[in-house]
Amino acid sequence: MKKAASVILILFYISKLTAQQFRIDMPNTKRVEEFTYNLINILNDAPFNFSHIKGKLITKTDTVHLKSDIYQSKIHLPGAVAGRYVQDSTKYVEYFFGEFDNLDEAKEAFEALTKKVSKSLAKRVVTLTNDWGNDANTVIENKLAYTFHNGFFHYNISLQVNKVIKTNFWRVVLQVYSGRPNYYNWIMKNEPIGSFNFVKIIKGNLSSLYKDNLTTCPIDLPPFVCVGTKKVKDTSYIIYDKTGFSGLLNARSEFDAFFGAIRAGLGSEYVYFIMHPQTSVLRKVAFVKFDDIDKGKRKTIYLLLTEKPNANNTNPFKKEYEVQLSFGY
Repeated sequence: MKKAASVILILFYISKLTAQQFRIDMPNTKRVEEFTYNLINILNDAPFNFSHIKGKLITKTDTVHLKSDIYQSKIHLPGAVAGRYVQDSTKYVEYFFGEFDNLDEAKEAFEALTKKVSKSLAKRVVTLTNDWGNDANTVIENKLAYTFHNGFFHYNISLQVNKVIKTNFWRVVLQVYSGRPNYYNWIMKNEPIGSFNFVKIIKGNLSSLYKDNLTTCPIDLPPFVCVGTKKVKDTSYIIYDKTGFSGLLNARSEFDAFFGAIRAGLGSEYVYFIMHPQTSVLRKVAFVKFDDIDKGKRKTIYLLLTEKPNANNTNPFKKEYEVQLSFGY
């Protein structure tokens, strides 16, 4: 029975990691529109930093991107008047879809382009709209995230209406960002809550856990024990842990129980993503509010299963494990 449960858990995590592999399939139709075909190829090259579509160097000085290397793009998007690959602190491709002397017309073209991109992705998108006002350099932006199975990838498509510098024109722009975007899992409504009291304490004290300049844990969170605080670069952490497991199977079972309880207790306003294990970290999951996903500094709950350094002198082959719960901000 234990062996079967272990196999099920392994298959669960394999399926989650597989879902995180960013790739968009072509529509299963006889004829795929050129815009859709090219856009999907661009998106599928994003995890490889657009190495397959990066063309020849155009310039190292540009009126829009002052400190960027500008390259040709080998893929054209129908409707775009120009396209290029931009390399600075980040890497992305951008396409210009015309300039307008009337802001309302620019916004209409922007909305039409958003619908076209969404249609190309079979309307499987999550949209985040940022409206900065008509006087801003970027007037309005729609960020799109591709949905897949029970979740979605981080926003890596941006459509914008930008003011053209020193003119009375506005430009409609589409950008696609490089890299492998995080895959966020939706939390379904009405999931059964296992450890109700434990989750109730967390939800009722989140504001206390994220106060500035904490030097120790602000609340008790049984069965976890306070480890203390830590700061890494510009992120502060409040850390709790639980130890004393009889072995890996016991530790993994406890980790999964806490994972399920936190997931259900936080509810559908949160999403979670599985982080790639490193060194002694066997499993790591992060929870964040859906509305905070695109914020630079966001409040995040981390749950880790780690293998502790072996301090057992009587039995050097006995391994010890720890479940760690931390709050980063």
